[in-house]
Amino acid sequence: MLDAGAELEAALRPLTWPDAELVVGGGNYLRMGGTWVYTATRQPVPGAEDVTFGRRYSGAPRASRDDGEVVLLDRDWLEGPDARPELRWCIPLATLGGPSATVEVPVDEVVARSAVVVGLWAPELDPAALLTASAIARLLGVTRSTVNAYHARQQMPPPVATLNQRVPLWTRPVIDHWAARQTRRRRPVH
Repeated sequence: MLDAGAELEAALRPLTWPDAELVVGGGNYLRMGGTWVYTATRQPVPGAEDVTFGRRYSGAPRASRDDGEVVLLDRDWLEGPDARPELRWCIPLATLGGPSATVEVPVDEVVARSAVVVGLWAPELDPAALLTASAIARLLGVTRSTVNAYHARQQMPPPVATLNQRVPLWTRPVIDHWAARQTRRRRPVH
């Protein structure tokens, strides 16, 4: 039987990329052999670092109960559009407390999964560095509606994040690689 950490790692392993350990950022980044790479090029992501379960949830509020200490997780992280895949194992716990904005998870359960890699951090993912459709339009010399059309028709990489469920955001390296491929495809062959 798998321990809690190994069970979570297995649950997060992507079925569509059998050689990958984890896929994040809308599918634009893969973790392979302990290294983060771009999905499109398999080139290493500069400055990439693992985000572990423990690191991601280290700031979550805690509370003491009669049966021990618990971590309080936002219920929206377990269900709905903001659901986080690494928290699926908490869903049964959400039914125990009744209607509440938070779900109480025993600290021991969180600690047992603390070393599992659940995400990626890289300088290009800094919120200030992310690109909107307008910024991409300026880079490409097209209108924002053209970029929105590419996105709607899935003719460009998926966004790495979406702000407020309606503003897609991309990283510069992902867009640069995609734009370079589009330019190469459109060049006349001599």
